[in-house]
Amino acid sequence: MKDFTGKTGRTIILELQRGEKLLESVREYMAQRGIKNAVLSSAVGSLLRLVIHKPTSMDAAAVDEFETIEDAMEVCSLIGSVIGGEPHFHIVASGVKGLYSGHVEPDTEVLYLLELTFTEITGLTLERRLTPENVKKIFSVA
Repeated sequence: MKDFTGKTGRTIILELQRGEKLLESVREYMAQRGIKNAVLSSAVGSLLRLVIHKPTSMDAAAVDEFETIEDAMEVCSLIGSVIGGEPHFHIVASGVKGLYSGHVEPDTEVLYLLELTFTEITGLTLERRLTPENVKKIFSVA
């Protein structure tokens, strides 16, 4: 077990518009404002494209399956964090064709709007690194 202790900073409400890409927009916004670490505390909205991955085995090394869904979808749950400027979100979305869940990947695109509320975490210098097991974990950068 590892732990990282920081302080809360700004609260940010970010509203993405139709056609904006989720991860790419969050990454750009955080970089422009110098926000390195944050927690996604709330998300409401809809998507027209969802790109996700999910694990496919119980092996020590991660093996993932990728899926792209193009459908009108309501975001039912979107949770995650931004560490070292990189967003890491997990989602549950409901569309006409079914329910989808997984780790959000680039090219996920907003349908009407997506309202995101973040709480900044200050006092920490963190980054995610890929381990030999193909798992991205948080590390403190000295």
